Amino acid sequence: MQRRFLKYSIWFFAPVILGYLIIEILTLNLPMSYKSINSYLQSNKDEIQVIVLGSSQMKNAVNPAYLDQSTLNIASGNQHFDTDFKILKELVPKLPKLETVVLEVSYSHFELPLNGKNFWKNNIYLKYYNVNAFERPTYFKDKLIFISHPPFFSEKLIDFYFLKNNSINYNRFGFDINDFSGTFKDLNYNKKEIQKVARFKINTTPNLIIYHKNTTQFFELLNFLKKEKLNIIICKPPMHKRYLQKRNFSILKRRDSIIDILQKKYPEILLLDEEEDTARYQVSNYKNQSHLNPTGALIFTKKLNGLINKID
Repeated sequence: MQRRFLKYSIWFFAPVILGYLIIEILTLNLPMSYKSINSYLQSNKDEIQVIVLGSSQMKNAVNPAYLDQSTLNIASGNQHFDTDFKILKELVPKLPKLETVVLEVSYSHFELPLNGKNFWKNNIYLKYYNVNAFERPTYFKDKLIFISHPPFFSEKLIDFYFLKNNSINYNRFGFDINDFSGTFKDLNYNKKEIQKVARFKINTTPNLIIYHKNTTQFFELLNFLKKEKLNIIICKPPMHKRYLQKRNFSILKRRDSIIDILQKKYPEILLLDEEEDTARYQVSNYKNQSHLNPTGALIFTKKLNGLINKID
């Protein structure tokens, strides 16, 4: 009886396991920046001098190809201070020539929830960067990519393999030099039409509980970097004027107060403030209200490069 049950179980689960393996292999063969970043990290870990962290604003704003120093841009969509901290604690000991860390302090970054131990990208960090962000011992399944976010990767699989949407072109640093798609391109960069867009992604809900938690996490991160004797640059990446108009004043004021405090406490920390520069960054430099496209990244990265080169 037990043998028969085992036999039927194998017949039942074998196709399921095989099906998943096929999906996982297809997922791993999708064009993903993480693979390019991992390749650059492994090939240049003894030479990397700068590391960039943060969310998609920093991911889209910094193209390491325009920096004089060997740079790893490991920023990613929805990535927050706690994940930045976990990545740094794992990578700093492995990068012997690391000198400078670039962090994000964009408008509402202090009032968005931290990622936590169940963040879906933890699988990606483990597989591609060998960073354990789970806050526990890891298992085989923790390196599986498709199951980390099935709806997200299902859409990517359909786009790539069935709809043949493949305009992505990552350079060796994992920066997509073809990443122009977005609201602004869809509207042909028409200023009047862009101004009419009433709804877009922006946090306007104050949260003091999250603010205090994030502030504590951020200063712990800064203390770690100071202990490691690393240079620190904090960035306020550019935002389109439509985004600037929608900001919540209390959220903005609290963010700016933190920057004032840390500049007094750590006067050696450098600030790159491009957030409200509506003269240098034109509508054609944006994907949407809060993300630069590659032409905007060129401008921002050159500004960052000049600041890095001023460090003694």
